[in-house]
Amino acid sequence: MKKKWKIILFSFIGFIILLVLFGATYVNSIGYNNLKLMYKLNTTEVSIVQMDEEGQYLGLSENRNEILKDRMVEKGWQFKQQEGSTFFFEKDNQKAVVSTKIWNSNYVLYRVDDNIVNIADK
Repeated sequence: MKKKWKIILFSFIGFIILLVLFGATYVNSIGYNNLKLMYKLNTTEVSIVQMDEEGQYLGLSENRNEILKDRMVEKGWQFKQQEGSTFFFEKDNQKAVVSTKIWNSNYVLYRVDDNIVNIADK
């Protein structure tokens, strides 16, 4: 009977170790900072967050095109056209190019060329 409990205990400990390793691998693959941004998107009313200072943003993939267009209009930009996953805007003889890419099935990466406009929620 004692041997059976040892087997169960070691199996349980092994399962916990594997669970921790898989969790650590997942966090490592997407990045801890990105995990924090994903959490913020899912637990607040924020729809777009800034990932870096070079013009990369993260948002939920639901209604991504409408959210982008609305955000740019709020910032004073006028939508001109869309070519695939790239959007073109104009404001005061300036041009802004924003490309989108689905990331991790529930999220979208926005890339603003030259970081000409900050599209993140404040």
